[in-house]
Amino acid sequence: MIPASFDYLAPTSLDKAVQTLVSHGDGAKIIAGGHSLIPMMKLRIAQPRIIIDLNKIPGLNRIREEDNQIVIGALTTYYQIESSELLRKKCSLLPKTASVIGDTQVRNRGTIGGSLAHADLAADLPAAILALEAEFQVTGPDGERKIAADNFFLDIMTTALKPTEIITAISIPITSE
Repeated sequence: MIPASFDYLAPTSLDKAVQTLVSHGDGAKIIAGGHSLIPMMKLRIAQPRIIIDLNKIPGLNRIREEDNQIVIGALTTYYQIESSELLRKKCSLLPKTASVIGDTQVRNRGTIGGSLAHADLAADLPAAILALEAEFQVTGPDGERKIAADNFFLDIMTTALKPTEIITAISIPITSE
């Protein structure tokens, strides 16, 4: 199937991405890897008027240790999670989970933020994120806020994200040394 027509923007800063979301309201959708949104667009379940690509925003695809937590940027791919030595040592559940998601192509392009933002019942990561008692860092027009994983997922395909907010990172307490 062919998606409905849409405009495409690729802002180079988080502020510009948020401003674009605010100015376009419900007609805008965020894309990173596209493995959740594109199939929905092809089936016309989602018909955004504008796609906002986050891939040109620096710093959203890092995995780092900070304050006894692992912080994973929202644009971090499944492959980066699967192959992260830091995660293997300090939070082995995520690399194990990422290693069984889709196929090689999906793991190379699919992102943790995109998967979690869609809250798809069939996705592998939401259950792992809940089990790890993770916390979401989101940015919107009112600034940054944090949402505990058990408050983030509200229902199937429904999260606590406001339409003008973007997941920027997921923080996970370190579970092993």
